[in-house]
Amino acid sequence: MRICSTLGYAERIERAIALLERKAAAGEPASLSDLASAAALSPYHFHRIFRVMTGESVGDAIVRARLGGALPMLDRSIFDAVTQSGYATSQAFARAVKVRTDATPSELRNDPIRRKQAEESLALPEQSGAASPPITIKITSVAPLRLAAIRNVGDYAELNHGFGQLVEQIVGKAGPEGITGLYGIPYGDPRDVEPQYCRFDCAVSTSVSIDPDDQISIIDCDGGPALEMTHCGDYDRIHDAVDALYRRAVREELQLSGAPLLIHYAQDPEEVPTDELFANVYLWLEPAVESKPLSVS
Repeated sequence: MRICSTLGYAERIERAIALLERKAAAGEPASLSDLASAAALSPYHFHRIFRVMTGESVGDAIVRARLGGALPMLDRSIFDAVTQSGYATSQAFARAVKVRTDATPSELRNDPIRRKQAEESLALPEQSGAASPPITIKITSVAPLRLAAIRNVGDYAELNHGFGQLVEQIVGKAGPEGITGLYGIPYGDPRDVEPQYCRFDCAVSTSVSIDPDDQISIIDCDGGPALEMTHCGDYDRIHDAVDALYRRAVREELQLSGAPLLIHYAQDPEEVPTDELFANVYLWLEPAVESKPLSVS
């Protein structure tokens, strides 16, 4: 997917927020795909850019808009507030209100001052934590690359199982010396996606040709321009650090390819202490001549 280059990122996100607010005012659900379309961004990149520009996840923004639009309806009845919120049941609505305002709908209905405070708190995103340390980012050109991969579906914290399965398969086909690099391709952000729905390609580069089979797929990376970042330390923290890549793309209005991130793990976490690990992360940019950096066979 080629991302539209006629709009700046600020205008794209403003369009998505405007749609979200219209949907909330009408008591209608807003989907990720609808919001991404309004922003002229792929869903893959949209929620990450939304996070770095607004300070909250798309999911949190949707909840905040739904509750913010519903609380004034408590003047009529809790039923009207539930209907306005778009939640399927009053119990689901009550749980969401309790989590975000630390009060029940009945308490807010009976206490106008407290409800006003809750509405004001829902008008702005919750404050994020401490700022991330400075990270060096550069624009680079990545050489073409062929990877053998196994798709892992589930909690990213359990990726060692997917990598272990892949390495065992490749060693059986090409021997230990056949593996020349360790890679990963995330198709979701574990901060926004339920663990059971996270998809991740555990991948390796090899010194010999590997044929695809029932378990192993072949991913051809055509290479090209990308933003490159070196992440040091715990691999589980890469997704927080990746926000810096998107901030750079937003700040410089760089056009992103629709391809997912590519992570090159420089060390095996089974062999190297966590604080000595490092990985290179690549965010693909739109080349001058349109092509698809990643294709899966």
